[in-house]
Amino acid sequence: MKFYVREYKKEEYENWDKFIAEKSINGTFLQMRKFLSYHPEERFMDASKMIYDEKNNLAAVCPACMIIDNGRKIFFSHKGSTYGGILFDKKNYTVEKVLEIIRTLERQLIEDGFQELWLKITPTLFSQEADDLLKYCLCHEKYDEYKELNLYVDLQNCKEDMISNLAQGKRTNVHNCEKRGLILKKLERYAEIMEFHEILKETLSKYGLSPIHTVDELWDFKINRLTRECDFYGIYDNTKMIAGSMMFYFLSAGTAHTQYLCARHEYDTLSPMTYMYYCMMKEAKLRGFRKISWGITTEHLGLEINSGLTKSKEAFGSTYANNGIFHKFLY
Repeated sequence: MKFYVREYKKEEYENWDKFIAEKSINGTFLQMRKFLSYHPEERFMDASKMIYDEKNNLAAVCPACMIIDNGRKIFFSHKGSTYGGILFDKKNYTVEKVLEIIRTLERQLIEDGFQELWLKITPTLFSQEADDLLKYCLCHEKYDEYKELNLYVDLQNCKEDMISNLAQGKRTNVHNCEKRGLILKKLERYAEIMEFHEILKETLSKYGLSPIHTVDELWDFKINRLTRECDFYGIYDNTKMIAGSMMFYFLSAGTAHTQYLCARHEYDTLSPMTYMYYCMMKEAKLRGFRKISWGITTEHLGLEINSGLTKSKEAFGSTYANNGIFHKFLY
């Protein structure tokens, strides 16, 4: 089977998203144009590719941007999303075809002057199909592999009494929050999203960080771009929001994911963040999700472990998955 590559063009918006939604086995809304296009055009130099078979059928896509670093031209999939990678049609997900698609993409990138590439592939947690074949083929083609550690809870194997899955310290935190009368509420209004964003800024500022998304971008996700794929929640002490969460839903994979978790610093002794984790576990289970992902607990391409964060997430009865990042020098 022969393949060839075309540059993504704006007029392919609908074809791209339709391919990911209806045909790809490892594509998610995070790689769709309805999500990626929230970025202003000037933020990234788009370099996305569409790979076709010899019958002109779309076989795979690769969302990406171009980066110039110390004069080197780098193909990065993708800086504008948590994941990028190569997204395959089921009928093209065989050893022979995956290898040929990778080689075809590389030849085109070399022709385009790219000197290296990075692929942050979709984790199995969020895919319809396990990523073992893709990982093998990339290693076969001499890619360097980096692994980030992602913690999640297997809700199908949780005890029915959800709190019994937590470590003793976390159970005490939850009981204290329940005694205080804290309540969970879904956030529906712009003013609520704004308040959530303020708490998020406060939480991230402790680490010298700022939110990736603005309030308007979060609101746009909720009411336009990701109406089925995201929700916002708040923990309230009477009428005051003291903690919040943004949830992503990978519907075809049956996985909920906590994209953001935050709490007001003045309530640290009560630990409303613990209560939010617990409430999100219950909410995900109630909605029929099989897993809830807490995200990664590693830094610098997985080479450094955030021990405190890892131990905290382990205390919710979590287990482990790897997120794969692959790198190769083309010449």
